[in-house]
Amino acid sequence: MFKLTQLLTVLFLSSITNAQSLKVFDVKDFGAVGDGVTNDQVAIQKAINECAGTGGTVVFKEGKFLTGQLVLGSDMNLAIAESATILGMMSDEESVYPHHLIETVYPNRMLQDCQRRLIYGNHVENVTIFGKGTIDGQGFYEPWMNVKELGTEKDRPSILAFVGSKNIQVAGIRMINPACWTQVYIECDSVVISGVYVHTGNLTPNRDGIDIVDCHNVLIENCDISSEDDGICFKSGSEFGVKNVVVKDCKIDKLNVRAGNCFKLGTDGLGSFMNFQVSGLEMKNAYQNSAITIESMDGAVIDNLNFEECTISNCGQAFFLLLADRKRTVPGRNPRIGSISNINFKNITGDNFTQQYPSIITGVKGHNIQNVSFENVHLNLKGGISETNQTVMEYDGKYPEGSYFGNTNAHGFFIRHTDDVKFTNCSFTTEIKDAREWLITENVKSVSVK
Repeated sequence: MFKLTQLLTVLFLSSITNAQSLKVFDVKDFGAVGDGVTNDQVAIQKAINECAGTGGTVVFKEGKFLTGQLVLGSDMNLAIAESATILGMMSDEESVYPHHLIETVYPNRMLQDCQRRLIYGNHVENVTIFGKGTIDGQGFYEPWMNVKELGTEKDRPSILAFVGSKNIQVAGIRMINPACWTQVYIECDSVVISGVYVHTGNLTPNRDGIDIVDCHNVLIENCDISSEDDGICFKSGSEFGVKNVVVKDCKIDKLNVRAGNCFKLGTDGLGSFMNFQVSGLEMKNAYQNSAITIESMDGAVIDNLNFEECTISNCGQAFFLLLADRKRTVPGRNPRIGSISNINFKNITGDNFTQQYPSIITGVKGHNIQNVSFENVHLNLKGGISETNQTVMEYDGKYPEGSYFGNTNAHGFFIRHTDDVKFTNCSFTTEIKDAREWLITENVKSVSVK
């Protein structure tokens, strides 16, 4: 994993150096006004079309550039100056944000989601978006605020989307007020997201900070994410899966809303989540939900995840691991139950928890989670429960959140249908005296506490 990080960082730095030395395409030279009122979509797209394939850079200098969807090409860069803002138009017109079903290698459950985008890279290569400027999705447009029914993700534009793309770097920019998922990467290879600031606003659901869907070789570093829904979320909608991921030194603020988790694998999980190295996360304000959630709901194989040097504050729960079966699939593949194995947590602290339920690790009957370890994990939990006779439900097929299990008969960890759990040099205290044991297990093969 170290070699992967080093390689992606070198690629990222070299792309910026090259962008600065090659031809520049200033959007104002193509007729963009940048007054925040004039529709600059046609002018900006002209600049992009001229730049595509040259290795040059489309430049946004001082101004506010109002636009609908912009379609990127390969071998090009976007540079957004600190004094520049790209404003997404507040419009539901098809000419502004056309619906487009993504084209993937494998049948993918994400086909129906995220059909609209402000900036769109569709099967492109070697693209860098960088600078200290801002992309504002203006997602508070009233038709995008009505999300009482499921399925509205397809009609609300993301700020940034790459599908089937390779060698993509996004660095330094600010993304605010998305209408849906802020940025989504689907079936991409070699993705670097570095130093990016996201603030979704406390609007309405489905406004995640970063969504990685079936991608390989991903580096996310030094990002500052404030999101109404999941902060950093990995999904798998196909057999492509998510593999070889480094996430480090990021801040994730869940804004104290009820939806979402700070760091999440799932809920969609058909393929795999393998080889994750996660470190240096500051996770806070998940209200009733979890700092770290790992779910295999649709047959995903989850293996070799490592979390180190993280802090948790003002969350409902530290960890939620769930292996279950929603019987979801895609054409050509039978439903299956996946697996979760080799999950390691080291040097993690947590305090100021908002809820009284514990971390939960649970498989389903006949399908156990395997090999979970905690080393130097220290949580100061809320506590305050005087009863010890709670009955803990089995997963029942509904949308999975750790909060759904409620106050179990443990204050630290409730573990069920799991093999081989280890706690080494860990402590789990409560702010208020609690009658429950810190650990309750059901159908667990072995637990080691040292």
